[in-house]
Amino acid sequence: MSKTISISATLRDKVGSADARRYRRAGQVPVCVYSRGEETVSMLVSEADAKKVQHHAGLLSIACDSGEQINVVSKEVQVHPLNNKILHMDFHAVRADEVLVTTVEIVLEGEPAGLRQGGQLEQVLRELDVSSLPADIPESIVVDVSALECDQSILVSEIVLPEGVEAVTDGELVVAQVRIPRASVEEEAEATEGEEAEGEDSHGEDSHHDKAHHEE
Repeated sequence: MSKTISISATLRDKVGSADARRYRRAGQVPVCVYSRGEETVSMLVSEADAKKVQHHAGLLSIACDSGEQINVVSKEVQVHPLNNKILHMDFHAVRADEVLVTTVEIVLEGEPAGLRQGGQLEQVLRELDVSSLPADIPESIVVDVSALECDQSILVSEIVLPEGVEAVTDGELVVAQVRIPRASVEEEAEATEGEEAEGEDSHGEDSHHDKAHHEE
């Protein structure tokens, strides 16, 4: 399970685009907290706190300036396409007993046995959708690929997940595989064809020699 990260927030008194730009210039990031059946709350967090939780998939605890403590998970992060600065964040308020579906990063661990056989490791799936209680949301899913040999793969259904966590992503999807590089396959095929051609030429020369000897 991942650790709970705590950040501070202040309520926003203005929510227009011009005000949002003004807040960003002052080093603050506008955020919205969505709650089921309740009104959306607009807040501000420091740029430092926003960066701290930007890639955190687990539970967040927001300490509001009103004294209220809100448990949330990240829903969406908007980033500037050029300078990568965080423009806006959306959070979803959660209860401790609420089962959530979250997207978690997949991290491959180990050196596949197939690499020593000339293969290359390919990570096909980089994120996994899982369901769990808020406190059980993993920071990442670690997949051991050290046993993978050439032309072998690991499916979602074969991942060992932490207790209390279930995969929502299709179990038949490939997470990682070890493949022989295409260039190597083509080179091997060309080498085989070359050997076969040499064998045919050699056989042809022997036949020609036997024929000449017979005519003598």
